[in-house]
Amino acid sequence: MKVFELGQIAKILDMTPAKAKNWTIGRPFKLEPSIKAASGQGSRNLFSLEDVYLMGVANELSHMGMAAKAIGKFVEALKKKFPNGLADVEVVFVSRKKLVFRIETNPERLPVDALVKLQVDVKSLRERIDQEVERLK
Repeated sequence: MKVFELGQIAKILDMTPAKAKNWTIGRPFKLEPSIKAASGQGSRNLFSLEDVYLMGVANELSHMGMAAKAIGKFVEALKKKFPNGLADVEVVFVSRKKLVFRIETNPERLPVDALVKLQVDVKSLRERIDQEVERLK
């Protein structure tokens, strides 16, 4: 199992360490580590590769200009839709009505009256992250 610290994730995703830290402490949303949460002074959060994928999706949405609150809700919806992770997910199609996201693997299942529709190429994002992980070894 691959284990990552926050600084490594920031390098892999080419994001600032401050932004990565904020996203793990609840500013403005919280991405919790799935391996081990820090439990005191000097301890560190330990993240799985799956956590890196989720933060990668969040980072891409941030680059696209999506509001942080919406990103947090999107990530929660993504975790509910794929409780076993994103490792086998190729593309997700997303619709939004108010701040409720609907995530599907088939675009025809999205409601026609949705306010926002978007496609996320999860497979390409995973491949890019995997390449960065290998490069950092």
